[in-house]
Amino acid sequence: MAPYFPLYMTRSDGKLEVLTKSRKKELNAPTDDQLDSKPDAKGNTDYFKGLEVGDAKEVDWRRKLGGMLIREIGGQEHPDAYLYGHPHGRKKRYRSPGDFFPHLLWLCTDETGDPDNCSCKFCAPDDIQVFEKPDKVKPPEPVRKDEPQSKKDNLASKSPAIGTKPMVIVPQRSNSQDKGINVTKPPSSRPLAGPALQPTVARQAGPPSLTPTVLAPAKCFEQDQDGQWNKFLFRPGELAWFNRGNAWGLSVILKRTLTRDPSNHDRAKYLVQPLSHPFHHPQVKIIESEDGLRPWLAWSPPAPTHHGLATAPSLTYNTVDWKSVSSGRYGQGDTEVDGSIFAAKAVDDSFTLFEPLANNTVTTGERIYNGIYLGGEKIWTGEPVRLRMGTGQDIMVVHSIVERLKPGSTSTTSASILLVGDIYKFSTLQLQPGVEPPDNRHLPIRLRQDMEYRNRATIPIKRTLSFWKCVQAQAPVSITEIKGRWYESSALLPILKGANEFSRDLQRGEVGDAGQWMNARGDCNGVGSTVALRMGTRVVDRLEAFGKSIPPGTRISRGLDGPPEDQVFPSEIEVSATTSALGQGRGEAMQGVEEEEEGKKVEGVTDGDIAQFMDLDRMEEGYVQQYAEGGGQF
Repeated sequence: MAPYFPLYMTRSDGKLEVLTKSRKKELNAPTDDQLDSKPDAKGNTDYFKGLEVGDAKEVDWRRKLGGMLIREIGGQEHPDAYLYGHPHGRKKRYRSPGDFFPHLLWLCTDETGDPDNCSCKFCAPDDIQVFEKPDKVKPPEPVRKDEPQSKKDNLASKSPAIGTKPMVIVPQRSNSQDKGINVTKPPSSRPLAGPALQPTVARQAGPPSLTPTVLAPAKCFEQDQDGQWNKFLFRPGELAWFNRGNAWGLSVILKRTLTRDPSNHDRAKYLVQPLSHPFHHPQVKIIESEDGLRPWLAWSPPAPTHHGLATAPSLTYNTVDWKSVSSGRYGQGDTEVDGSIFAAKAVDDSFTLFEPLANNTVTTGERIYNGIYLGGEKIWTGEPVRLRMGTGQDIMVVHSIVERLKPGSTSTTSASILLVGDIYKFSTLQLQPGVEPPDNRHLPIRLRQDMEYRNRATIPIKRTLSFWKCVQAQAPVSITEIKGRWYESSALLPILKGANEFSRDLQRGEVGDAGQWMNARGDCNGVGSTVALRMGTRVVDRLEAFGKSIPPGTRISRGLDGPPEDQVFPSEIEVSATTSALGQGRGEAMQGVEEEEEGKKVEGVTDGDIAQFMDLDRMEEGYVQQYAEGGGQF
């Protein structure tokens, strides 16, 4: 376990005893019946058991709560563990550290001690968690990197604004997003500082818009992290390009963590598994910076290196005879590279629903999910996606992911998959005194922060103000109409265009949408052009989508939602040792194929040819550049 620093709470509002409605005292703990461990008539046991200090589960709770707390003030939940002690009695028990964390944050930051300021689910139940915007209240200025917010300012921002009538204002996303917490930005791969924005005039009536849907809070730790601006660009289980040194390859992201760079800024670090054919798997690779990764949809995969594979468009990863490819029957080329290309196309055609929230198949014929792996990307509810429909540049904030069965059917193979959410169109206004677009606080924090960043560059030079305009609320959209994830221009364009070119764009006030540089899911398989739109192949879990292109026993980390070992990042030495062990465990038949393949690799192409083949850096200057037939160059 990583070293830790103990935090000591000097305040608690927990009660060992509470008064019931009949004014009788009762212990704020499970009842005697609930503690009874005797089996029932069928031999089943269902009871509560007290945990001692130092128990593994008790330590796990404190470790996770401490980690979340230090992220806030210093810079899959388990269903059988509960925290008792809430002043409202034993029925108000917390099911997970995530449940209790808003209450813990309130205890540590609210000097007034007023429970009305707490946003936990017991102090602020759903029926009063509403947004009301008082008249003539100027929105707070965004926190700048060179102007850290004081503790006093943080506390002031948590108090409800004074309006004409009492109200409760509760953040509808994570506490780390809407309470003015400043997230440090790594200088190399994160947004560059834009031109200073001129003081904003007082808000007056703006253009009318639809009422947007209120965002639901994150339902797990990983969803909360992925919803934060400027935290992680890539996610475990996603397909991504990675820098192999002198070339680029295709991989699946297994794990991620945050480290400190020499300037003491947070830097994202990743562990990736390169894709390959079934009989040889390269070792995992540690990527020290997001500059060494690209989203899957940022580039298009080149044609296979073997002529026989390049001229057989109907072949897939599972139908290719990889032994024949290795033996040279399909011509000269690199089997590992071609294996990664075919594997990536198979992943792009797949989808996997995860974290079911509700099963209403009996009443409505629908199941609701919290997330979906769509092609190469991981998508959560509560975040924006890019759409094929409309202008082609529209986005949708996803509020629910629905699996809808056909009437009278219980089969999931014929079910339709819908994303339901609010559709937004990118709009601009000429800068005029006293007129601003609607202040949509229901947009995800990533959309809001990115738009503020872009406006800081365009307003002084272009005299235009951009915003996301809601054009349709709660619209059901098939996954066939989803291009992919939406990425912040402030975070992705410095990587795709390079820091120097992006800096020049900032000075000219030209910060476009990163989606213009991205492909759509299905493009690599001809979907939407030579092939009709289709949902793709449904797979049960994410590892199944990658199949034999990754080694047996590969694990994709669940991060903060998984066991503690999911958060342990290996060293370079451990990576080499693990890979060596995997290599020794392969059978003699596979070794024979590898030896034969190695010989063919030497005969077919040189290392320089492979580096040139997968050198995709020059693709950053446009959408997609085709691989020249016969010449082997871009």
